[in-house]
Amino acid sequence: MEEATKRTLEPIYEAVFEDSSYGYRPGRNQHQCLDALGRTIQQKKISTVVEADIKGFFDKVNHEWMIKFLRHRIGDERVVRLIIRMLKSGILEDGLVHASEEGTPQGSILSPLLSNIYLHYVLDLWFSRRVSRQSRGEAYYFRFADDFVACFQYSDDAEGFRQRLKDRLEGFGLELAEEKTRGIEFGRFARKDAYKRGEKPKEFTFLGFTHYCGKTKEGGFKVKRRTSRKKLGQSLDKFTDWARKVRHVLRKGEMLRQARIRVLGHLSYYAITDNLERCDYYVRRATRILFKWLNRKSQRRAYTWESFNQALAWVEWPKARLRKDLNPFRRAEANRRMYRGAGCMGKPLVRFWEG
Repeated sequence: MEEATKRTLEPIYEAVFEDSSYGYRPGRNQHQCLDALGRTIQQKKISTVVEADIKGFFDKVNHEWMIKFLRHRIGDERVVRLIIRMLKSGILEDGLVHASEEGTPQGSILSPLLSNIYLHYVLDLWFSRRVSRQSRGEAYYFRFADDFVACFQYSDDAEGFRQRLKDRLEGFGLELAEEKTRGIEFGRFARKDAYKRGEKPKEFTFLGFTHYCGKTKEGGFKVKRRTSRKKLGQSLDKFTDWARKVRHVLRKGEMLRQARIRVLGHLSYYAITDNLERCDYYVRRATRILFKWLNRKSQRRAYTWESFNQALAWVEWPKARLRKDLNPFRRAEANRRMYRGAGCMGKPLVRFWEG
């Protein structure tokens, strides 16, 4: 039933969703969002970036507003009533289901789409039709699920957005995590200006990557990214927990093969332009963790380093190499050719959620 509902709703909303939204949408992913963000900062007039966080978004979605948003585009009341029943199904806590008047159904395949619909009206349209148009300079916004950043040409536009954001979210039953929300100087002059003041250039974290103001080989400005310290630590902790738990369950060969898949999964996301140093660190640490727990399968030592390296070669152990090119300089000309002559399609006017 949920799958059928999702197939019905998705084409309706894909036709109106903003280009700034990337999460849980067909043909869109985190790398595309990171790429667009990096190229915008690199090529547009950006001096300030606002990073923000919504407290417990998926548990705080207001059902009353959600139903209003759905009825704006869905004329069939039977579909709306079906979604209402799904919303009222409750949340799972300590093994028990509790009815709730807010939040999206946990584990539901419909939840990501409903969340996108909610934030489409609460944030996406508000930014494109209010914030961006009322800004003195250029303004851009990028969202993946409930994670979003905004980029501005002028710092006063960024500060105005940050101050209005709290009231905007509260008007729809959401809460801004103010301790995680800030505007920072970021762009082609941020590094030099920070050093003039005797400070370090500011950095921000988005989608698991720390973004910082770097330099090209020629000394020019370049947006660079590295795996955030938090995500790197979490990934290694998960790998350690997995190795410790399965060492008595899996045979050595199978444990090596599954470990390889886990490392490849990490690299497929994080092995992007300018991040190979952090990826190489992850591979080296994961290799040592695997060696340690393979040798604890029994009292007898399973591997020496020589035999372990032979086993790694046997499973074709991954190396830290570039998997996704997000270099804005190499992609700039290709993107200009791709989008040359493309027009902009008009969007219908919105009503009560514009604010």
